[in-house]
Parts: sequence; structure tokens; C-alpha cells
Amino acid sequence: MRSLVLLLVALLPMQVLLGQSYLKKLETPQDFKNLSGTPLVEKYGQVSAVKLVFDLQSEKLYFLNAKNYKYHYAFCSEYLNYRGELDYFNEHNYSTSKKRRFLLGNLNHFKNQNRYSLEIAASDAMQLSEIGRLYQLVRQNTFIQNDLTFFLNSNRLQKEANTLQTSMAILKPSDIYAALDYQAISKYKGRGFVRIINDFTTEKDLIQPTDIIVLNETPLYLPTVAGIVVSEFQTPLSHLTILGQNRKIPIAAYKKAFLDKHIAAMAGQWVQYEVKSDTFLINIAKNKRLSKRRKKRIKLHHNLEVDSLVGVEHLQKRSFDFAGNKAANFGLLYQLSKKATFKTPEGAFAIPFYFYDQHLQNGEGKALLGQVLRLNGTTNPDSIRSRLKQLRTNIKKTPLDKTLLRSIEKRISKTNGTARMRFRSSTNAEDTKGFSGAGLYTSKTGILNHPKKTIEKAIKKVWASLWSYEAFMERMYFDIPQEEVFMGILVHRSFPNEAVNGVAITKNLYRKDAQGFVVNAQLGNENVVAPKAGMTSDQFICYPDQADLLYKNTVDIITTSSLNKGQLTMSQQEIAHLANQLALVKKYFHKKKYKSKAYIDLGIDVEFKLDGVARQLYIKQARIYND
Repeated sequence: MRSLVLLLVALLPMQVLLGQSYLKKLETPQDFKNLSGTPLVEKYGQVSAVKLVFDLQSEKLYFLNAKNYKYHYAFCSEYLNYRGELDYFNEHNYSTSKKRRFLLGNLNHFKNQNRYSLEIAASDAMQLSEIGRLYQLVRQNTFIQNDLTFFLNSNRLQKEANTLQTSMAILKPSDIYAALDYQAISKYKGRGFVRIINDFTTEKDLIQPTDIIVLNETPLYLPTVAGIVVSEFQTPLSHLTILGQNRKIPIAAYKKAFLDKHIAAMAGQWVQYEVKSDTFLINIAKNKRLSKRRKKRIKLHHNLEVDSLVGVEHLQKRSFDFAGNKAANFGLLYQLSKKATFKTPEGAFAIPFYFYDQHLQNGEGKALLGQVLRLNGTTNPDSIRSRLKQLRTNIKKTPLDKTLLRSIEKRISKTNGTARMRFRSSTNAEDTKGFSGAGLYTSKTGILNHPKKTIEKAIKKVWASLWSYEAFMERMYFDIPQEEVFMGILVHRSFPNEAVNGVAITKNLYRKDAQGFVVNAQLGNENVVAPKAGMTSDQFICYPDQADLLYKNTVDIITTSSLNKGQLTMSQQEIAHLANQLALVKKYFHKKKYKSKAYIDLGIDVEFKLDGVARQLYIKQARIYND
């Protein structure tokens, strides 16, 4: 009985603390833990945060209980008797206004490093003197003291790094990103057998649909699986990320996956696998059934009546049925570019489905395709590969129609001013709702009058890529009717002198129902979607002028390019311009194609470039982001 009383007495302070709205001091790590919650913007995994408010009128500091207050404003209005509306609060308390009453921030705990850092909103224009004052107050009123850092999460703060570090320890986004060991890629649940893959090339044919695989590399394509743990981090538009979102399977990146004893012990076991924002769970599952996911059947359209090259000025929303989704979307971008301040690649035109179909008829392609179409999911993979290889070989060996080749060469020589062209896949089985098809098909460069990189070779390689094993199996997974798949080609000038290349998503992936666009950018032509091992690109959240005044000119940095000495590859002005053009693209595609989807939830996946010395903004692709 006495021990029970002692236990109740010991628990009482915690019970009282959990019911409190705030603390004036954090004296122990347990105080922090009791008040902390998940940050509103989940840019990183394994982070917990305590909101804090310093009242400039009373000169009192408050650490808020996350269970009671999701927003700073709620605490200020409820407890500190702030009477202004939210818009007024935001206008003055994230600015240099003389009417500013509060200094607002988060105290973050990066768990895998056991590091604490003060962070203000990336949109906050707090003066450096005020930052210094808030930093000292937090340091003096927490157990952290001399180990406290200040997080440089914006372009503005990074520019002031030298000044700030004279009075405080600073922490850069790249330092946090490099030290992370966990990343949630697609947050789903699944069941399956754990299979550890040491060499994907030699073991890929052993992988079964019931497997949850553990990988030490990122392949461009994966067979049907129940879930994935990969040791390499991914970008928001990596092929693995897109695959996870499309298939709705759990995928996590965990750098220590091959050192984790728990994962090793689960090898060969039937488990339940769940990916969460902060962690993933792998536990023995009693239920032996696979998680079932209903896949909405993808409807395909094809029109073989358009038998001439189609200039970009004639590509419209409905052009998808004869030229493919990429070409149709490019036509929309071209129309928008005429009243915007971005360009689309010059000399663009489409090669319709008709010519692909004719090419199959000119060789043995139709007969070989018939043999492929008679294959099914139970056929031996080697047989499928063999039949598809025969079909691809025939497509590449069959001579291109001379009339078509002459018309293409004539168009290039007359309309473009450059001999170097990019031939890009544009099928009716990609870039659509429910099926991205990212990375499944090939794009090739063809150069007019070049002895090796010929126009003919480029076209035939793109056509042949429609029947790669990976593309065939992915379409089969989504129940896409293979007999209705056709390949068009979008052609435009190439970019041998790009200064920056990047991808963007016109929605905030890190905060639900919030403004903001997520951007990845990298120097030159280094791959953003599938970077080399150990290489990182810029990743940040930016906002157009149409966003709330609070976010104007805000760049919320997640990490920076490893090729650019820790600095962003784009200037503040270039990012602001990009954000405004992305807003135009989102608005235009919402109006033209996706009215039924809530505007805030609409993500358009955009590829862009800053070209040449002038760093002219080009947008070369736009498609719906399936999440």
C-alpha cells in the first residue's frame, strides 16, 4: 500500500504538468518531452518541438503545451488576452512592425542527434537584435543552456550567418539533413515476408509480390512488392517516391537498415509494416493475408487518324488521344507561356501515335506485339523478357519511313535554329490521374546530320521503350490494357547549357492544407530525381505573391546543394519568379483539366530549367502529382 502511495505521489507532478497550458522554464528533458508535439511543418523526420512565446509587454517567456495549443495565436488570444484577429496578429507579429507584441518560435529537438535548436518561422522578419534576445532567453531558461543552437532555415538568415554566429551557435539545414537517418517516403501499412536484398542486380528475379524488401541502393524500377525499406534518402519526385505513392505501399528510407538487428531478425518472417512520419514499425503479424488495395482501372484513349506532324501551336488538352499526355500538357504550357514570363523549349512538335502504329506494320512488330499480348502474369518472367526484347529489337531494326524522316528533318532545319533535339516519350499510359509512369519510358537526343546520334535512332529507341520489361510489368500491376497502349513523341530543342535544372510540386507536401510549393534544384544537368550517391540538391518551400502577405518572399530551406558550397543554386529573385510562374501553371491546369479537385490539394509536377548565362526560366513539363 505504501509503495502505491509513493507511486501516486511521484506521478502527480507529471499529471499536473500535462494539464498545464505552459511552463516558464524547461528544467529537464522530461519537461520538454511533456510539452512537445510534432512541428506544423514536417520537413524532417524524428523531430519534436515546443512552441514558445515571449511577450514584449510583460517581458515574460512561455513554453506552450502542444496538447493544448496547436498555434501560437491560440495561446496569445486565450491566455495573454490578445484581442486582435488572426490576420492582424500575423501581419504584426512576424514583421518589423512597431505594433509587434510577441517574439514567436519553436524549440526543436532533433532526436537522432540529440540536438536542440531555436527556430523562428521562415517567414518571420524578426530583427537580428530580437533574435539574439530570444536566443539568450531560451538558453537561460532551459536545461540546454550552452548547447542551444539557432536554426538558419531561410535565405535571409543564411545571409546573416556571419553576424549571428558571433553571439550564438548556428545550425544550417544541410547539417540537419546530412545527419538524418530516417525519412518517411510513403506512409502506408502492409503485410509481407521480409527479404533482405544485398545485390539487387543478381537477386531481383527472386523478389515476390508478398515481399517487404530491404535495399542498399535505389533501382530505377522495382517489381511488385508489399513494401520497401531503402538505405538511401529520396527526393520528393524520385522514381521510388512516385512508385510508392502510385502503388500505395509503405516505403521508408533508413540509412542504418543493414545495421539494424531488429530488421535482420525479421528476415523471412511474415510481418506488419507501417511507415509513420517519425519512425517505421516492423512486427510479427498473425494475419497471413496480404493487404488488399483497390486499383481504379485506368482508361486509355487512342486516335490513329492524325497522320501528320503537329506543331506545338496546335497541341491542346484533347491532343492526348493522338499524341499522348506529355505532348498535350506541353501544349497547355505553350499556350500559357504566351501570357506568362517563362518559356517553353523552342521548335516543339509532336509525332502522333499514327506513325508508331505504321512502323509496327512496316516490320514484324504487329505479329510480335500479338505474341506479347498473349502473355499474362503467370508466364515465366524470362519468357516475358524474351518476347519483349524481340519486339524492341524489331522496332529498332525496321527502317523508319523515309517520308516521315524527311518531314521531321525539314521541320527541324526550318523552325528551330539548332540541330540538337530531344525526343521525349509521350504515351497514353503516363502523366495521368492514378498513373504517373515516371521513369518507365525513354527520352533520347537526336542531332540533325550527325553520323551516330541520328534522328532515326532516337525515334526508334523511344518507340521501343514502350515495351521494356519494367514498363510492361508496371502497366500489368495497374491492370492497364496493354493492347490499348500507344507511343507518341514530343520533340523540342535540347538544353546543353543549362545553369540549373529542377522539379517542383505545386502543393505543400510538409503541411496539410497549407500554401507553398516544394522545389528541388541542382546545378547544371546533374540529375535531381535520381542523384548520384552522396549528392544532395536544393530542397525548399517557396510561396507566390498571391499567397498570404505573411509568406511574401519566403524561402523555407530544407537542405542545400552539395555542389554549391552549401548555398542555394537560385537567387531570391529567381525563386520568387519561379514561385509566381508555378502559381500560374497550377491555376491554369486547375481551370483546364482538374476543376473537380480542391485547388489547395492540387499538385502539378513541374520540370524547369534556368538556361545559359542569362538564366532564362524554361518550363518543359507539367503533369498531375498523384499522392
